[in-house]
Amino acid sequence: MAFKGKTKHLAEFVALRLALAFFGSMPVDRASAVGGWLGRTIGPKMGVSKKARRNIGLAMPELGPAEIERIISGMWDNLGRTVAEYAHLPVFAKPEERHRLEVVHAELLRSLAASGNGGVIVSGHFANWEMLPAVMQFEGLHGGEVYRHANNPYVNDWLIRLRQKVTQAVQIPKGGAGARVIVRLMMEKKFIAMLTDQKLNDGIEARFFNLRAMTAGAPAGLATRYGDPIFPTFIERLEGAHFRVTVYDPIVSRPDADPAAEVLRITQEINDFLEARIRERPEQWLWLHARWSEKRWTQMKKLAQRG
Repeated sequence: MAFKGKTKHLAEFVALRLALAFFGSMPVDRASAVGGWLGRTIGPKMGVSKKARRNIGLAMPELGPAEIERIISGMWDNLGRTVAEYAHLPVFAKPEERHRLEVVHAELLRSLAASGNGGVIVSGHFANWEMLPAVMQFEGLHGGEVYRHANNPYVNDWLIRLRQKVTQAVQIPKGGAGARVIVRLMMEKKFIAMLTDQKLNDGIEARFFNLRAMTAGAPAGLATRYGDPIFPTFIERLEGAHFRVTVYDPIVSRPDADPAAEVLRITQEINDFLEARIRERPEQWLWLHARWSEKRWTQMKKLAQRG
């Protein structure tokens, strides 16, 4: 079984590298356009799109079938572009390509760094989420980014090496080993970037689109423990391989409040921020995550059938 798993992972990795070699043979804008076309042409027909339709139905039950399909098509267009852009990821960190990455309210981060302090930057799987460490690079923010270990070990190792080529951000795996790195960086007053929109089974239960959702409590825990601000950040794809990253006013822990209550409050505030941004640009969020429980989906199907 171990041999079969290793062979499968190797085959997946080879297929990925061939695809990226194909996209890498084109200029970045052309590669992004071709990736988007492939995504929106093939993606909605794939079985995994059922999960996206289910998630949209759970989150925004007021939407009709036509609107849901528009979001699905846009999501796959964005995802196809993002995959193609991995072949050109180092391009986005080059100073001469800075025009591809507009940063709004970057002064909030720069002023904090200039004062000798750090913070936590949170976002979700919007547009091309790999732009977040590129922003840190351009704005001179030292620190690290938290990543989820890919299921395929070959892909995981390749992604880490690629990200290290693009920015100076420390690569921090989720888990115990990563937690120790985060603590060290926070003590050194550095910045930590993380995506907090995925389900975390051992996380905190909070509301997300008015549904119960297990959510990472790490950002709130760090803010409460170290007193550093959390900067919610929204990544948008503007046109083709061009992006806008907007930094919002920080979420700050109240030093005189109960720490456990603060973690719950801040976690919910982060979820509310993510939900608001998703509602603004639902086609640019990755709806393929198992964000809510299967039990809730089954209950809604039964209610719909009875109606």
